[in-house]
Amino acid sequence: MLYYNVDEDVCISRCMERAKTSGRTDDNQATIVRRYQNYVDQTKPVIAMYERFGKVHEIDGVRDPNDIYEDSRKAVLPQVSFLIGPQGAGKSVLGKALSERTNMKMLNFPEFVRENNLTKKDDETQTTALIAHLSKELQPRVLLEDFP
Repeated sequence: MLYYNVDEDVCISRCMERAKTSGRTDDNQATIVRRYQNYVDQTKPVIAMYERFGKVHEIDGVRDPNDIYEDSRKAVLPQVSFLIGPQGAGKSVLGKALSERTNMKMLNFPEFVRENNLTKKDDETQTTALIAHLSKELQPRVLLEDFP
């Protein structure tokens, strides 16, 4: 869950600015204040509950939009699962079946290294390239096979 933490004054100010062009007849100070109070009363407790489970990514929503976007992007990086085992154990077959059934993208690390001309690079360079690749991944879950 992404939680954009923005002070009440900033929220109301932004909504009032939006009201100038929204075309909504109910976009006025009193209604916006009521909407914010409704958020405090009904949504904030839900956020607090999910925080107890470590499921909330809090983002300072008052900063530059580009910084907010970057933090949001980092917060939703894909969940990566690792598939390891000895050669010939059936990892690839199992991984493909699991990926198909769970809509997970499968990524074979040795193939990734070869395809990105990283074969003669050190582990840190290879891992950094993998992280950069995963940061652009659109699939929410990735199954990584044969990561060292």
